[in-house]
Amino acid sequence: MKARFSMVIIVIIFTVTLLLAYTPLKVFEGITFSKTNNVKLLFERSGTISGAKVHISLDVAFDGWNTSITGVQEVELSLKSPAVVPFLFENSSILNMKIERIEVSGAEAALKAFHDGRYDLLLLNITPTDDVQRIKILYTSDYQPLLDINTRDPIEWEIASNKNFFYLPPEAYMPVPGLKGNFTVEVESYPEGYTPVGILKLSSAEYKALLPEKNTFHTHGNRFYVLFGKWNVYRKSVAINGKNVNVVALTDEGNVTDELAKLLKVYSSYLIPYPYDEMIYIRVKGHAEYSGHGLYGGALATQFNKVVPHEVAHNWFGAYANFWILNEPFATYVSISLNNLTLERVDLWEGLCFSSKRRTPIVKMRGVDISRMSDTTANLYYRGGFILRSLQFVVGNETFFEGIRELLEVCHVKECTKTEETLNLLRKIFENSTHQDLDWFFKEWFYRADYPNFTVSTLKLIQNDGGYSLMLNISEENGFAMPLEVKIVTPTENITKRIFVNSSSVLSVETKEKPIMVILDPNDWIANVNGSSYRLNWEKLTFEKIEKEEMEINGIKIVIN
Repeated sequence: MKARFSMVIIVIIFTVTLLLAYTPLKVFEGITFSKTNNVKLLFERSGTISGAKVHISLDVAFDGWNTSITGVQEVELSLKSPAVVPFLFENSSILNMKIERIEVSGAEAALKAFHDGRYDLLLLNITPTDDVQRIKILYTSDYQPLLDINTRDPIEWEIASNKNFFYLPPEAYMPVPGLKGNFTVEVESYPEGYTPVGILKLSSAEYKALLPEKNTFHTHGNRFYVLFGKWNVYRKSVAINGKNVNVVALTDEGNVTDELAKLLKVYSSYLIPYPYDEMIYIRVKGHAEYSGHGLYGGALATQFNKVVPHEVAHNWFGAYANFWILNEPFATYVSISLNNLTLERVDLWEGLCFSSKRRTPIVKMRGVDISRMSDTTANLYYRGGFILRSLQFVVGNETFFEGIRELLEVCHVKECTKTEETLNLLRKIFENSTHQDLDWFFKEWFYRADYPNFTVSTLKLIQNDGGYSLMLNISEENGFAMPLEVKIVTPTENITKRIFVNSSSVLSVETKEKPIMVILDPNDWIANVNGSSYRLNWEKLTFEKIEKEEMEINGIKIVIN
C-alpha cells in the first residue's frame, strides 16, 4: 500500500512539474488586416529589437518565370518587458506573401495586422511569461523576379533576373522583421542545376559576398539577397604576402580564377597586400551590358574582362578604405594602369575622357548620377583615373605608389569620405615626400573640368658642323601649367626631353641628324585636347576613330599624344 501511495505521489509531482513547465502555445490563423494609409512608415516607427536569434528555412521552386517559396521563420527573444515585434511584407501583382500560421510560446501575445495596398504589416504584442520567447511564422510566397523592376536598394541596379540567373530580395522570401541579432537563412531545397550564393548589405552602399555553409547563410540581421545561377563554380588558392587567399568564381565564362589570382597579386604588389581571405566573383545579368559592383572580398559583374578588374580594385578603394566618389577614379586608374597597359589602351582611355560634352569638376560632384551615367563615367571615372596617371608622372613612380599606400593605411582607420579633405590629405602626402608645392596640380585637375591643349607654335631648325640645332616653342592654351615629355625622332635615334610648360616654353635640342618627327607626350601621361584618336559613342557603346589633323612645320611632322 505504502509503495502504491508513494508511486501515486511521484506521478502527481511529475505531472505538476510538467504542467508548471508547460508553456501555452498561442496560435494565430486566418489573420484579418485593417486598412491604413502608410504601412511602411508605421513599420519604421515601431522601432527595432536587438538581441534576437532568427532562423529562416526556405524551399524555393522556379519554373523560369515564377518562384514559389515555402518558408518558416523562427524567432527567439529574451525580453524582460512587453514589446511590439513588427513584420513587414509586400503584396503586389508580382509578389504575394501569405501568412499561413503564427505560433508564439513563452509569452502572452496579441496581434494587429494592417495593409495599405502594397505593404502588409504584422504587429505582434509580446508580454514575456518565460525567460525565452519563441515566434514561429509559417508562410508561402509567389514572386515573379523577371518582372520586378523596383530598386529597393542600390545593389539592385546592378542585378537583373533571367531564366539562368535570378535573385530574391528579402521582401520576396521572408516577412521582414524589425529585429537585430544573429540571423541565419537556410535554403533547404532549390531548383536543380542552380547554385545559391548570397550578398549581404553592410552599410549604405557596401556589400559582401557570402558562400553558404551546408546551404546556410549567416547574415547577422543585415539586408540579405539570395542569388541563384546556372554557374560553374571554380576554386583556387593563391599565396599573397604569406597568406593563402581562396579565389572562387561563379560564372559561365570558363575558369577565370587564374586571371583573378593575377589581379590580386599585381594590385597587391603596387598597393598593399590584398586585405581579405577570400575573393568571390559572381557573374550576374545587369540592367546595363557592362555593369558591376565591388564587394568586400569579392566582385559582382556582368562579364569578366571589361568589368572585373575595376570591381576587384574596389577591395582597396571602397572596402579597405572608403573615399566615397573618389573610389571610382582610384579603381579606374588601378584597373587600367596595372592591368596590361599599352599605348593603344591609353589612347582609348584618353578618348573616354573626352566623350562627355557636360563636364563637372570632381570636387563639385555629389555622387554617381545613374541618370546621366555617360557624363559621370567620363568625368569621374575616366578623367579622374587619368588625373592620377598624370600625378604619377609628376611625382615619379616610386613616390606615387608609396603615397597611395600611405593614403590607404591612413584612410583605413580614418574617415576619408569628404572629397576636398581627402584631396588635401593626398596633396600633403606627396608634398612631404617630394618637398614640392603641388597645390597647382590639384587646383588644375580636381577643381576644373577642362583639359590641357599643348601644341608646337613655332619650330626652328639650324644646321651646323656637328649636326642640327632644333628650337621648339611649345604652348598651352587652356591655362594649365604642366611638365611635358617631348620626343625628337631622327632616322637613327630618339631623344626624349622633359620641359615644364607654363603658357609658353622653349625647348632646344641638339641632334646629329635632321629630325623627322616631334612627339608631344609620347607616353600619353597627360590627357591632351588634341591627343586621342578615339571617341566613345555612348548610344552604341563603341569606339569611333576620329580624324586628327596632321601638322608639319619646316618639313618636320608634329604628333600630339
